Amino acid sequence: MKKILLIVLTLIFSVQVKAQNSKISIAIKEHIKARIDNQVNVGVAVGYVDVDTIELFSYGKTALENGTKVNEQSVFEIGSISKTFTATLLALKVNSGEMSLDDPASKYLPKSVKLPTRNGKKITLKHLATHTSALPRMPYNFAPENPKNPYADYTTEQLYAFLNSCQLTYNIGEKSEYSNLGMGLLGHILELQSGKTYEELIIEHIANPLQMNDTRLVFTDAMKSRLAKGHAGLSETDNWDIISLGGAGGIRSTVNDMLKYVQANLNSDKIDSKLHNAMSLAHKTAYKNETQRSEMALAWHVENGKFLLHNGATGGYTAMIALNKAENKGVIVLSNNNESIDPVGIKIMMPTYPLQPILPSIAPIIAKTIKDQGIEEAIIFYKKTKAEKPNDYNFKEEELNTLGYQYMADGKKDIALEIFKLNVAEHPNASNPYDSLGEAYLDRGNQELAISNYKKSLALNPANENARQVLKKLNAEVKEEVVEVSQEMLDTYVGKYELAPTFHIVITTKDGKLLLQATGQPQFEIFPSDNNKFYLKVVEARVEFNANSKGEIESLTLFQNGQVIPGQRVE
Repeated sequence: MKKILLIVLTLIFSVQVKAQNSKISIAIKEHIKARIDNQVNVGVAVGYVDVDTIELFSYGKTALENGTKVNEQSVFEIGSISKTFTATLLALKVNSGEMSLDDPASKYLPKSVKLPTRNGKKITLKHLATHTSALPRMPYNFAPENPKNPYADYTTEQLYAFLNSCQLTYNIGEKSEYSNLGMGLLGHILELQSGKTYEELIIEHIANPLQMNDTRLVFTDAMKSRLAKGHAGLSETDNWDIISLGGAGGIRSTVNDMLKYVQANLNSDKIDSKLHNAMSLAHKTAYKNETQRSEMALAWHVENGKFLLHNGATGGYTAMIALNKAENKGVIVLSNNNESIDPVGIKIMMPTYPLQPILPSIAPIIAKTIKDQGIEEAIIFYKKTKAEKPNDYNFKEEELNTLGYQYMADGKKDIALEIFKLNVAEHPNASNPYDSLGEAYLDRGNQELAISNYKKSLALNPANENARQVLKKLNAEVKEEVVEVSQEMLDTYVGKYELAPTFHIVITTKDGKLLLQATGQPQFEIFPSDNNKFYLKVVEARVEFNANSKGEIESLTLFQNGQVIPGQRVE
């Protein structure tokens, strides 16, 4: 299943730039360079600002094929960072007296739309802005015709139809559970209240006052000419056109523009007073749950009572923004592929944060060996190199997986099949290699081996909906094994686990379910495959809880994207 350094110094608000004591250190630049050179990311652009320094750095290409160098004017999708813009618009309306955070959201919707309630309580604008509305992450009638541009055909009529049929599964305001639907609805409500489109509101109240001329939902011709094309892995993918739910993640921008936004949020007293007051309101804690160990401002995630954070991801882009108002510093990081760049932003904000070394991929070397000596010699070489030089190259499962799909796309299906076989042999406990091997067998018409491998993939990752759907189409029996874990055992896993100085996983339990929430990210239910092993359905990831000699849970291990990341229990 598919899965030369440029430093630019600029002035915003007439701040003097100091070249010494660079906050985007040489180590960070080398880390970014290694990400691009080793094909972890395609292009990365970074901006940093503090009280008297502004720095920009970019490296990589706007596209792997015939791309130009990314720079501070390259256009990216910022995904869910758009939610902080939506919160700022709401705060403007609240401060002007046009709206109240306690207003029922239904007040602004057509009378034909019946927003769900629960136990007599209504969803308010504040609930939408803090992910406490009890609305699901996405509407259940979301069925995109083009999965590569999934929001493009979702209409307002479909949104209303869903809201009229939606039934809430827990109490409003009870907990913070990330909802693109909720924030998209808030953006739509702002449209209805103002009589203007979400994009028009962004331009009028934020982009124009801050001179952010490349911040839009719809590409201008100038933005198109500087577009950093999105990539899923190393393959170009479509842009996401998010219109009806634009408030959840529809904005495109540049590092130059986003640095203006960062500085406005930090030094909001230097901007228009209305915008200053709105940003100040959006930064205030609006929801805090000690049991859930979560704290939310309006759209902004609050970490350690110190950082305001948000990241973003669409099909071909990742983004991260962080503010430390006490120290008057902030960062924006944008990338044009779907590999998270959060560690780069965290490292800039917290220099003690340890960046993981980036190793060169083994895939290009294997490809050259195939070309020069054939697939059999390449497999021998791979195994020998992995045994003798395990720390010299990146041998993670996705390296061979991506290589296999490249040969599939080139019509070299025999070579692809052998690579997928090798990946399964080298990573027998990973789900995705079996899925890919199953696809390769199915492409060759071997249904028996396709079914066998899809079943193995599904057994390792019960959340692999792709495998489940393929097996159904092949009329293959799929056994649903239900693992039940006692509430007493679930309670032993509750706590906070540190995977890095500013990155934690918080485990809670409710109604017999175990819930996981990572720093600055939504909360998700995790499902048991064994007493101490759980998996996520929203992404291919799993966690395993580890006990000490006394039987006490002291850590967890996160398995995701070929990475094995331990987390010590700290609370």
